[in-house]
Amino acid sequence: MQSHRMCLKLLLAFALLLLRCVQGGEVSRKHRDATVTGRCIEKERQALLAFKRGLVDKSDLLSSWGSEAQKQDCCRWIGVSCSNQTGHVLQLDLSNKVVGAHSWNYYSLEGKMISPKLIELQYLHYLDLHDINFYGSHIPDFIGSLSNLRYLDLSNTNFGGKFPSQVGNLTNLQHLGLSFNDFTNAENLDWLPLLSSLRYLDLSGTNLSNVFDWPEAINKLPELTNLTLWECDLPSPILSTLSYINSSKSLASVDLSSNQLSTSIFLWLSNYNTSLVYLDLTYNFLAGSIPDVLGHMSSLAYLSLSNNQLEGWVPHSFASICSLQSLDLSSNILSGQLSKFVQILFSTCAQNSLEILDLGLNNLAGSLPDLTNLSSLEVLNLNNNKFSGVISGTHFSKLSKLRDLVLSWNDLAGPLPDLTNLSSLEILFLNNNQLSGGIPESIGGMSKLNTIDFPHEFFGRSDFRNSFLNTLEITVFGSVFSKFF
Repeated sequence: MQSHRMCLKLLLAFALLLLRCVQGGEVSRKHRDATVTGRCIEKERQALLAFKRGLVDKSDLLSSWGSEAQKQDCCRWIGVSCSNQTGHVLQLDLSNKVVGAHSWNYYSLEGKMISPKLIELQYLHYLDLHDINFYGSHIPDFIGSLSNLRYLDLSNTNFGGKFPSQVGNLTNLQHLGLSFNDFTNAENLDWLPLLSSLRYLDLSGTNLSNVFDWPEAINKLPELTNLTLWECDLPSPILSTLSYINSSKSLASVDLSSNQLSTSIFLWLSNYNTSLVYLDLTYNFLAGSIPDVLGHMSSLAYLSLSNNQLEGWVPHSFASICSLQSLDLSSNILSGQLSKFVQILFSTCAQNSLEILDLGLNNLAGSLPDLTNLSSLEVLNLNNNKFSGVISGTHFSKLSKLRDLVLSWNDLAGPLPDLTNLSSLEILFLNNNQLSGGIPESIGGMSKLNTIDFPHEFFGRSDFRNSFLNTLEITVFGSVFSKFF
């Protein structure tokens, strides 16, 4: 046993000696390569100072960056992070969240140019400059030579000129954000498949109207989990030549809102049935019936198809979406009875998960069904439809989590319901209906209610005033009305 312990001690001593030799070699190598000031490598400090000279810092947000003796260690500068072992600069993050932008000044920093000295930061793996206004200047070609970059965010920086396809040389990238700049129209996405490790891609605001094979490029990103191509003028995909051989098996979030997509997009999305959690196709040219394929996306938690031209009603395949939390089908031309949709939800576990249901601005008709089984519902918007009949408080009696109830611009009639059980209600919109009768006293006692929109004829009535006499913080729409009465 003692000989065994002795062997362990000798092994540990040898390991410590080896570690000191490695560390010594590293220090020696650093002294051979560059002068080290504290933890900061002088060559890289000078590169950062040159980069600062290319910025306009009116609020002195980079006051920690300087040449004074007390500011020699660039690893202590705001937005800069270094390796504890080598002193090399690994991260440069000058986004608003780091440099503490003032709310009154959207662009906290402004840019004249990106200094070519930035290429000295060869160990840089994280670069975030989003929200720095570069006033139309071009992204320099040498950005494509920062080969160790894993994270690059140049979103909303007002860069202009030709789309920076040189980022295709950054083959280690996992996160790429180039949204909302002023690039000229992108001619192609041929550079994109080179980024085989990419997990997050946001090119929102980039004109891709001439890139008809964009789905093919996306399909060649095997690690992609988040895709955002909002407001890119995307054309509908040509599906006949698509290959899914190397496509991602873990694509979870897709935002293709505000484009020119038709219902053929659903065929492309069907390849990601099992992985999609978030899907936003708002403001496109989707027409016809909602396809069955959406019901096969069993992991969906968020689905928005609003502001399209979809007709009919939801397919029965929706019964398979058990994890759905938010469903927005507003601003379409859907028709039929809400009760049929509720029956689909009631037949599945989705009734326990749904938190937001927005069916406003459609052609739905009939009476309001019993919604008490939607126990997790927090927001219900049914405005601007053709619902009729009486609003029954029992239809909502178990919705204790409901915060927003919007039933305005329908043909609902009868007295106002007793909504006492809606203890979390904050917003209640009932305007432009055919409501009559008195106002239940219980409504005025709802402690969280802060915004109401009632029919005009209710304002000025004594029972209305009495109901809200002690609710001084309430905001009222539909008529000029003082919260202090």
